[in-house]
Amino acid sequence: MKKEFKIDNVQQQEAGGQVNSQAVNNGEDVNKKTTVATVNDIVGEAVNQPTADEQQKEQLLQVLRETRIRTDSEVPPEEYALEVDGKGVFALRDIHSVKAKQKAGKTTALKVFIAALLQGVMFRVKSLLEKPGILFFDTEQNRTDTKLILEDVAQMTGLSSEVIDSQVSLHSLRRIDQEQLLPLLKLALEEEKPQVVMLDGIVEFVASFNDETESKQLIKELLKLSDQYNCAIVCVLHTNKADEDHNMRGHLGTMLAQKSATVLECVKEKGSNVITVKCSEARHEEMPEWSITFDAEGHIIDADEQRRQLLEQRKAEQLQKRQETLDKEKKERLDKCLRILRDKGGVVSRKQLTEILVNVLDRKRPTVATYISEWLKDGSIVEVNGMIQVSNDLALPF
Repeated sequence: MKKEFKIDNVQQQEAGGQVNSQAVNNGEDVNKKTTVATVNDIVGEAVNQPTADEQQKEQLLQVLRETRIRTDSEVPPEEYALEVDGKGVFALRDIHSVKAKQKAGKTTALKVFIAALLQGVMFRVKSLLEKPGILFFDTEQNRTDTKLILEDVAQMTGLSSEVIDSQVSLHSLRRIDQEQLLPLLKLALEEEKPQVVMLDGIVEFVASFNDETESKQLIKELLKLSDQYNCAIVCVLHTNKADEDHNMRGHLGTMLAQKSATVLECVKEKGSNVITVKCSEARHEEMPEWSITFDAEGHIIDADEQRRQLLEQRKAEQLQKRQETLDKEKKERLDKCLRILRDKGGVVSRKQLTEILVNVLDRKRPTVATYISEWLKDGSIVEVNGMIQVSNDLALPF
């Protein structure tokens, strides 16, 4: 019995061992299957992940979707900061330019714009904004001249310091490094949220105004900022030095002119202190010209009437100069005619005189015929039986 028991026990152990072995094998198989499934899932996910090219394409497609304008697209109407005689200027969400030769009145014009924005109207410039915030970066003048901006605005408007300081954020940045200017502008926009920004001396924002890449990047940044903060950014830049060249300087000026919605030019009238602000380029309607000057105390005043008188005086002087030139030419022609008569003994046929004058004056026959008719009419010469001779009232030139 004991022997059989051992055998049965051994059989049971063997049977149990077989069962345990099967269980282990089954567990290993399950783990293997799970591992394979997990690997397959990971590989599948990796395979389904878009490639870098596909991701870039999707990003570009998203840009196209966001930038497309359809017939049913809702686009906000253009909003201007100022107007002159009903013509809008300095649209929000865009950049603009003010250009001039050196010391030709750019900052003076900006003072008038600020005064109009604060008071509602200044001379013919009218504000279209309600209590706008104004950010002014001056990168050219010293602190004394920069402060003079506020003093002149106060004198023009009569507004208190509290009102001016609450709306105008003026910064003297002449000593600030170029690399800091754009970051400072971004921070000021973020903190103050102005509606009108004036950058008097935009050239200081770049290391070189002839660097095309740097100029493009700056203009792009300004366009983004004007759109992001819903403001008008007005950039001030000198024109080239030659009197006849009215283009803004360098690649920066070229890019600025291309991207600006409005380009204004300040021109100082010759022989006077009258500054005329005119619109040289505009995406829509051009701003009418207007003029300013200074009174005996150095205060900025309207000069439209003074400029009108200057233009009339200049026109009269031009007409007088033109008439003097015509009179001189007429006298020279008559003197040549009289010399011909003298050389011919005082009398010559009209036909022969005409032929000689055609060559001497280098004019066509009908024109010379007109000259002769005029001389006959005013009595400079006389005609007797087809022969031309000098009038008794004139002496032959020698």
